[in-house]
Amino acid sequence: MAFVGIRRKKYFVERGLQLRFARFVILYVFIASVLTGLTTFYTTFMMLGERLADVYPQGRVLQIFRSAHTALLVDMLVILPLIFYGSIVFSHRIAGPLPKIYQALKSIGEGRFDVKIILRKHDELKDLADGINDMAARLRERELKK
Repeated sequence: MAFVGIRRKKYFVERGLQLRFARFVILYVFIASVLTGLTTFYTTFMMLGERLADVYPQGRVLQIFRSAHTALLVDMLVILPLIFYGSIVFSHRIAGPLPKIYQALKSIGEGRFDVKIILRKHDELKDLADGINDMAARLRERELKK
């Protein structure tokens, strides 16, 4: 029985897929952050703007809001690499099994039905790999009956 088992040590297995996934996650988080920030600052300005203007001079209120906007931007820039790393690690669970699956399907297509895909238990494509293993076993049985 041939085992299709490649130990993955690199996080970039399917670089294009993983980078597209990371770009989507970062864009989604960025848009959500901007909308949340704008909603928060708009609500704060509408609810507290007049009260703050009564307490602080007009220039001071603008300075407070500018410093809040700057803090939001700095926070987003600090968090962005963490989001990128997290999205690459998560995409590794999807893209990591692909080379094993491609190799197994190629072997099955060439008539070698003694293929078994072994994935880690947390890989997202484990059900697909199990289905391919089951298909290969049934094809092997059918081939032996002939």
